[in-house]
Amino acid sequence: MAADAPAPTPANTLRPEVMLAKPVFLESAFKEPERVLTLVRDSAPYRLAAAVHRSRESGTDVPWFRVFWAYGEKLADPRADFIFNNPRFIQAARESFGAEVVIPSSLMNNLNTPMAGGVPHLDLPHFRGAERFPFDLLVAMGYSGLFHPWAIPIASALSWFYRGPGGDFDYWPDGPDEPRFTLSAPLWNQAVVADNEYMFHRVGGVGRDSDHVAPGAISRAAKLHHEDGAWSLVDGDSRQSFSEEAVRLSVLWKAYAFKDGAALRVFRDRSDDLTLPQALSILSADLDQRGLGRLDVEAGYGDEANRRLIHKVYRAPEVRDASRRRVQ
Repeated sequence: MAADAPAPTPANTLRPEVMLAKPVFLESAFKEPERVLTLVRDSAPYRLAAAVHRSRESGTDVPWFRVFWAYGEKLADPRADFIFNNPRFIQAARESFGAEVVIPSSLMNNLNTPMAGGVPHLDLPHFRGAERFPFDLLVAMGYSGLFHPWAIPIASALSWFYRGPGGDFDYWPDGPDEPRFTLSAPLWNQAVVADNEYMFHRVGGVGRDSDHVAPGAISRAAKLHHEDGAWSLVDGDSRQSFSEEAVRLSVLWKAYAFKDGAALRVFRDRSDDLTLPQALSILSADLDQRGLGRLDVEAGYGDEANRRLIHKVYRAPEVRDASRRRVQ
């Protein structure tokens, strides 16, 4: 496709441009919570989320560790089947999204040692055909607002196991210009099912402020081990130990949530899938229209000038009431 050719939009869209569902809370996420905790421990050691997603190194890594138990609608770890096909999540997704068809698509576990709170954000968007696009490009595409016609409806169930200080879940169910809501610890075997690709949210500071591991204090090679009933952050010759109570656990389940079988067939057809050159052309046309420059579409996303311009322009907007609660 020529660099300036307009990208055709899909004949059928699968979701609206606004939030599909308000958060739904589950007071009991799992029938057997101890089974979840056993799998969390047995899945160690964990790599940094930044390493898992191969994010560019910036010298500001934080102790946020992650493992994928499932992706691409398939289990990567068969032991996680009881979470991946959790009927409580599936039923909540059906009800909150008005979806006749719910297909579990991915499952990850996140662990945070004491760290500062994150920034309000949207989850990584899902677009038709973009499964293998670079992680940071998908983030920019989501914030651009240009790719709603290719968006896939995704239900997210976020469940927690944390009783320590801090560790809030902040969220903006009425939009980034409206007041913030907060769920505070203790959060134990509880979950929220929400439209996290379209609802701003963030993790509050984990642990007391004085105990936070500063951004950049660990390298990209750091790993989180579980040994003798405690967690150990190992980074080269450095080792920091944390009690189980000091580490925040959150399990993130995602599923396609289609209105009906017809919508599923549209998704499976793949005739309207995005390609990387199409995505770059859409961004370039928008930049040009706004007088902000143009991308060299033929050079691709690996071109440094393209990357710099994309990430300079397409960023998360300001969010109201984004101040963080201090934990002494």
